[in-house]
Amino acid sequence: MMKCLWLPALVLAALFDDTAARAGIRICNDTEALHHLAVTLHTGGRWVAEGWQPLRPGDCAEPVPQEYPRSYFYFRAESPGYSFRDDSVRFCTAPGRFRIQHGAECVHRDHARQGFAKSAFGTENRTIQLSRYSHPASGRAAKAAAREILREAADREQYSVDVVFQGCKQQEAMETVTCRFVGSGMEFGAEGRVEMSDPVFTYLLGLLQGAPLAIDGEVITHFGNSGELELHSVTPRAPNRFDRILQQMQGEWMSERNPMDRFTISGAVRQLSYDGMELPPEFIAVQGSCHATEGEGEYLMAWDSVNGTSLCYQINSLTDENLTLIYLPHGTRLDYWRLN
Repeated sequence: MMKCLWLPALVLAALFDDTAARAGIRICNDTEALHHLAVTLHTGGRWVAEGWQPLRPGDCAEPVPQEYPRSYFYFRAESPGYSFRDDSVRFCTAPGRFRIQHGAECVHRDHARQGFAKSAFGTENRTIQLSRYSHPASGRAAKAAAREILREAADREQYSVDVVFQGCKQQEAMETVTCRFVGSGMEFGAEGRVEMSDPVFTYLLGLLQGAPLAIDGEVITHFGNSGELELHSVTPRAPNRFDRILQQMQGEWMSERNPMDRFTISGAVRQLSYDGMELPPEFIAVQGSCHATEGEGEYLMAWDSVNGTSLCYQINSLTDENLTLIYLPHGTRLDYWRLN
């Protein structure tokens, strides 16, 4: 049960201790009412929902074990006369004490799908105050809570766009799968189950990286140019000329001028390295224009995955062995040899 410029960014990420960040995550009841707490954690390759732990006014719970493998978890708190502000992510609950191994599946009659709030780990603000999520269901506070819920609901985005498939990863239990997509300078992940009732992810597991798709869904979280998606549908699309050029660019390339300067393109992600040190990846796309530049030819857009800035290149020439890019707007010529 539960218990009470590039290189600097790369170095900071390497020094960040994720285990230390998640240690001491607390949920504290700073309201005037007794609440009951439920938490959903990713354990053994599946989402496990567990509750209800009583949380009296002034009490705190520490529901996340130090060895927890993910950077976020979900929780819900209930109290008579209070309403809970969730993130529209639903897991199954049951009356009284419960532990549901497949938290997204309501298989028993007494199970109910309820909304949970998402919390990500960080080096600061490791204490979650319930008053941010649980509000009295009547009076002025209830009206303020309702306005906040409507505001956040309005902020949720529908995401319908052409993307490049980046691949899927199955969890240890071989029942849950996480897939990634890149489109228009954004990378989104989506998680589902491999089963007949969820054919979308079963289909995605059979695709090769780089497959062109049209996807539709709802953005759950959005940080910079990355986020998570509640995936509704996936449709294969016929490759256009930009898709075919991107496919031809797959593989590892080395600068003719400086052999230490290299990059690898996998799907719609470009991983740069210099003298063996990897830099933050870029999300890329081949298109018919670049910033304010339009005209004959094709262009490569590259979005920095850390700060979201973009770079523009004209694709001057591309063969099986050579690639020449013109960095715009300066007109700098960049020649590369294919390594594989």
